[in-house]
Amino acid sequence: MKRYAPLLTLGAVAVLGGGLLAVDVFTDPGRAAPAAAAAPVVPEPTGEPAAAVPEPPAVVESVWAGRSSGDEVTVAVAVKDGRAVAYVCDGDRVEAWLEGTLTGADLALTGADGAVLTGTVDETAALGSVSVGAGTWPFAAKVVQAPDGLYDGRVNVDGVAVRIGWVSVDGTVTGGARAAGEVVAAPPLDPAAPDGVVLDGVPVTVSLVDGAAEGVAR
Repeated sequence: MKRYAPLLTLGAVAVLGGGLLAVDVFTDPGRAAPAAAAAPVVPEPTGEPAAAVPEPPAVVESVWAGRSSGDEVTVAVAVKDGRAVAYVCDGDRVEAWLEGTLTGADLALTGADGAVLTGTVDETAALGSVSVGAGTWPFAAKVVQAPDGLYDGRVNVDGVAVRIGWVSVDGTVTGGARAAGEVVAAPPLDPAAPDGVVLDGVPVTVSLVDGAAEGVAR
């Protein structure tokens, strides 16, 4: 019996220690294990897609002028900081101002009576298609510098507001005008002396157009 006395003593100590540990856990559960970490807060989806960021214009500021592939109309497009202005005329019965945007390399312009111009541009050329009235024409235009370009004329004759447009490319000028909703002949324009334009004896205010021009579409 004496040989087993130390073993019995150790066993009693182990049983006693286990009992004390059990009592401690039940009386203070927080000591059984560390508290669980708080779950991270995840924002709930709103269901609304993120707003698309418009592609910056491929060309910041430029003017292109040219003609349709069949030489039916003259076309000029001016852009500045993503805004675009265009004018189309044939020197006779076709005449339209359009305005819109240049997003990336893509032009998208509209005008009165369903006029539409779409196309692409780069640093040297603009290619696309324009529709005015019943006509639709593919066109090609090149970069031009003043005095070539797009001109806008304003004048009031006998109480009637007249809007005039001219496209000058390679020194050749084609123009059109509209008075009281009707297309009329445009007075001649010398790009080297735009202040000399007169319509029915009344001086015309003429400006060279860029893409920031206001109120070009009717």
